[in-house]
Amino acid sequence: MGLPTLHSLLVKCEIVSNSAQISYQKLLSNLSVNMLRKLFEEVFMSQLSQVLGEMSHKDSSSWSKKLVTVVLDDSVFRSWLSSQGCANDFEDCYGKFFSGQFGTCVYGFRVLSLGVSIDGLLYPLFFDFIKKNSSESYQKPVKVAQKLIRRWGDYRKRLAKEGCLLPKLHLSCDSGYSDSGLAESCAQNGLCYISVPKKSHDVEIEGKKVKLSEWIENTFIPAEKAHLVQQKLLPDDQKTAFTMRVSAYYCSKKQAVTLLFFRLNGSKKVSVIYSISKHIFAKTLRRHWFQRTYIEQFFKMLKHVLQIQEARTKDKKGFEFKLYRFAYVAWHAQKLVRWIRKKMKHFGRKGFITIQRTLASDPDILYLLQKQIMIKY
Repeated sequence: MGLPTLHSLLVKCEIVSNSAQISYQKLLSNLSVNMLRKLFEEVFMSQLSQVLGEMSHKDSSSWSKKLVTVVLDDSVFRSWLSSQGCANDFEDCYGKFFSGQFGTCVYGFRVLSLGVSIDGLLYPLFFDFIKKNSSESYQKPVKVAQKLIRRWGDYRKRLAKEGCLLPKLHLSCDSGYSDSGLAESCAQNGLCYISVPKKSHDVEIEGKKVKLSEWIENTFIPAEKAHLVQQKLLPDDQKTAFTMRVSAYYCSKKQAVTLLFFRLNGSKKVSVIYSISKHIFAKTLRRHWFQRTYIEQFFKMLKHVLQIQEARTKDKKGFEFKLYRFAYVAWHAQKLVRWIRKKMKHFGRKGFITIQRTLASDPDILYLLQKQIMIKY
């Protein structure tokens, strides 16, 4: 919104007066959860709208070059309560969830996020909570995801009213969100669905019903071996990785799909992804699916770099406020890393922590960065 501080943002939104001096605690007491969510979502959407608005005036190839992809994923945030008595305030959302980070169940929140990745930079748009299984108001994660997809559809319509017409974009998610209902929601809201099937599931390929794991073993691997024999005869600069694009019928989803089989960076494991689009190219399918890694990196930024899990939380409202503040900082940290990499080739593809440590320990590098900043401003 072009405003320098949180206070100026609140004044602009007429939440506080210009003369008011407020603390975060006072802010929390004045804002409802819905107002808080709307405030930060407006900030994220305004940043994204500016970029998408500029792209809408360019030719269609720019969308492909920038790899504009909607991404969806969830993550568990371990959270400590300041007092156990506060658990009643948000008992539906707070509980024990399995955390991949810790390899066990931890107390905290499971948060689902939908964002847009543009040229490797994630714009977080919407967050929602996945409630505990024991909660009376529990909804399956795919149902919560459908709510976020509908909100994306509303945002898309809002852009259209402002003169920014979006092409049909791709949505990338993992196997936990492989669902025909979610795929249908995507189709209704201008998204082409990409996900990961379970290898134990049955598909029909050329009229034959087979498990994906069996098809990999009996068809993909022999074809891959033949491909590798042919590759040995070629110069290194002409060698290509082996992929197979196959039209199939996904039995459990009752959908016609396009399957893509490949190995990721020479991995021993064969990866499989699919799209409900019948005409999608193999390269397009793989490139857009890979953009999901940027939302995973965003969660890692929140947890490992900004250490969002270390501070205690009084209630769900306090955690949500902390989540949005940290998300905004993480978004700017991403932009900073990209800018430093672009201006200073010395850093290559190094991450935020490595860059931070280098700047703290090497005054010469810090001086060069400061010169670049002075040139920019």
